[in-house]
Amino acid sequence: MPISVLYFAVAREASGTDSESVAAAPATVGALRSVLAELHPALARVLPRCRLAVNQQFAGDDDPVPEGAEVAVI
Repeated sequence: MPISVLYFAVAREASGTDSESVAAAPATVGALRSVLAELHPALARVLPRCRLAVNQQFAGDDDPVPEGAEVAVI
């Protein structure tokens, strides 16, 4: 089941979109950061300074990303 990724502020500018679906949920938030950096090379420069929220809860890089999750990049 895909995950929904929502981009805000600088992340939205760098990715060039405000939202997208990622086909397969990476196992962790850190793995998702890597996937997003590959999808949007301009995002790679700001992603280390962004916080990610999984299902409306801020998450660390070791936290899981469940299938069907909504992830906000802030």
